[in-house]
Amino acid sequence: MSNYLDTRDLYKRQCELQEALDTLETELEDALDDDKEMMNEQFHDNCFDQLTLDNSKSRVSDAQKALSDWKEENQDELTELDDLETEVGREWMHGATLIPEDEFTAYAQDCAEDQGMDRNQPWPYSCIDWDQAADELKQDFSCCTYQGTDYFFRS
Repeated sequence: MSNYLDTRDLYKRQCELQEALDTLETELEDALDDDKEMMNEQFHDNCFDQLTLDNSKSRVSDAQKALSDWKEENQDELTELDDLETEVGREWMHGATLIPEDEFTAYAQDCAEDQGMDRNQPWPYSCIDWDQAADELKQDFSCCTYQGTDYFFRS
């Protein structure tokens, strides 16, 4: 089983993460705006309700914590996906295949088979230096790193 990655799947994950981040940032902004508005109203009316103040501060604090927790758990992944999108370029949303470096020789063999070479025939299949064939095929590919693994993709 191959460990190839499809950038469309990574793009989907990137969108999910960005949407979650945007939602949490909006919730914090709303809580801060509501808190400011409530403080202005109470100051203007010269009427301070401690329970309302506490609830408002609690909502802001909860939103800040939720955003902080999310960033601690997910920001690195989102940043890495954003960087990978920049590296891969225009094919990011449309689907580039990322082939792990340690599977590239097998990928070269699959390409040869797709072009009509039969793996079941001992000659010339068994006579080919597949590492060299893979190295030559890499000329049409670019390399990127994702989650500590080097991948090749057609550039």
